[in-house]
Amino acid sequence: MRHRHFSSLSLTLTALFFMLLANTGLVSAQVGTPAASPVASPDASPVSSPVANTGTITGLVTDDTTGEPLADVYITAGWRTFGLATITDADGHYTVANVPTGESAPVLGFHDAGYRYHNSEFDDKIDIVLEPGETYTFDFSLIPLNEPAGEPQLSDATISPDRVSPGEQVTFEVTAKGGEGGLSPEVIAANPQLGRMILMESVGGDRFRATITISPETPPGDYAFAFFAASNACYVNSEFPVVTLHIVQG
Repeated sequence: MRHRHFSSLSLTLTALFFMLLANTGLVSAQVGTPAASPVASPDASPVSSPVANTGTITGLVTDDTTGEPLADVYITAGWRTFGLATITDADGHYTVANVPTGESAPVLGFHDAGYRYHNSEFDDKIDIVLEPGETYTFDFSLIPLNEPAGEPQLSDATISPDRVSPGEQVTFEVTAKGGEGGLSPEVIAANPQLGRMILMESVGGDRFRATITISPETPPGDYAFAFFAASNACYVNSEFPVVTLHIVQG
């Protein structure tokens, strides 16, 4: 490419010319050197975020006694509202994506190997509220209990119908009772693959139920939902009943 050189006088006259044009409104006042683009901070997300007004929660779950990472811990976020779910990997790490911003997103952790249930809101006194594009790190540990007598009992878990097309409704039910201190409101079914948590409510006696609509964008496949609950003393059932939901092409 060839470069042309101008004298300082020519540059001055050129600048005056464009200033006059800008004042008459014939051209934009930005003719000349373009305005600098805003510089994002190191933690900022790209402007073209695929999901607007969401953030991400990540963390590491460990055994409180040994400090070792814990795999297969069910993680839920926003259990009273939007209800997202995932599960820790072999190294104890988890990621909850597409967390709605501007509202409380407590993180809960459940393990079926005799651990106390953990709630960021109650155990850590943390109110997790994300800003758009934010990635929030929340590490925590689970305390071994190994006292079966204090655990809630879950049975007769069902999904009805268990074969549906995207956009159709599904009802989750389970019988939950007992546990030291009585049963807490956290009676849940979760599928990490779908990233979905279902909070069930009492329909009388020990039976709990919730009805949801399967998202029209859900790919066909088999999705195993685990059912678990907490007692007011933070015990968790030692065996999670699992029921598979079959989503078929409509």
